[in-house]
Amino acid sequence: MQRLSVLSSKKRRRKEESDKAALDPRIAERARRVREKEESQAFRRAVWLLLAMTLVGVGIWLLHSPYLAVQRVLVSGEVVSTVSQRVANSGLIEGAPMFSVDTDLIREVVLSDPWVSAVEVRKEWPNTVSVTVEERSPVAWLLTAEGWRALSLDGVALDVDPEQVMPRITGLAGAVLDPAHPSIGPALEFVDHLRPDLRLGAVVEIHGQQVTAEVAKRVVRLGRPAHLDEKANVLVVLVDDYTDPGSVINLFSPLRPAVYRGLPQ
Repeated sequence: MQRLSVLSSKKRRRKEESDKAALDPRIAERARRVREKEESQAFRRAVWLLLAMTLVGVGIWLLHSPYLAVQRVLVSGEVVSTVSQRVANSGLIEGAPMFSVDTDLIREVVLSDPWVSAVEVRKEWPNTVSVTVEERSPVAWLLTAEGWRALSLDGVALDVDPEQVMPRITGLAGAVLDPAHPSIGPALEFVDHLRPDLRLGAVVEIHGQQVTAEVAKRVVRLGRPAHLDEKANVLVVLVDDYTDPGSVINLFSPLRPAVYRGLPQ
């Protein structure tokens, strides 16, 4: 029995050794594949890292190269404003990198010109900065404690030729210019809505909460400074077809105007 047990044990060892010999090549092959895969992944990571570094370097060079530098500054809409000079003073110069152009700063600098009511600043890649402005226009003269001031429709004081003929707004000679005054805005809208041939000689007078005007030699009682744009449109029709010079026109309500005819002048 002991001899049979020894023989059986030897057979088991030989079988284990045989199985191990059969498994070793497969284990070695798997190890080789794992090693090759790791080496391949490491190589690809190195290639991608090198490519990324190259792209970053090219990008930095390109951003500072003449190809992406300011070569033209286009200003449009400038008539009486000093937009070009202000843009130059903002630090925007030809040759500066496009990416460093601060459009918000340029917009702020341009809007500091009282003649400019709106501005659009655009980067037009690769090398152009475009500045488009809308300018204000003087609408009327306003008499204040500081003298006659030319105002735009939105109440901004503009520097114009003192001899320029425009409608005149009086009644505030004792006060400094305050665009927020409740009667100034409506008075400016009134003269702006008049037809050009009626506008030039028009005079508007503010009496506290009441407004009167003289237009085409007609006295116009406008009442409170409300709906003066509508009242201007009605006045144009009355001047053309229903009144004579010297007439008094009551426009407290633009829907129910009243006319007191005067003698021809």
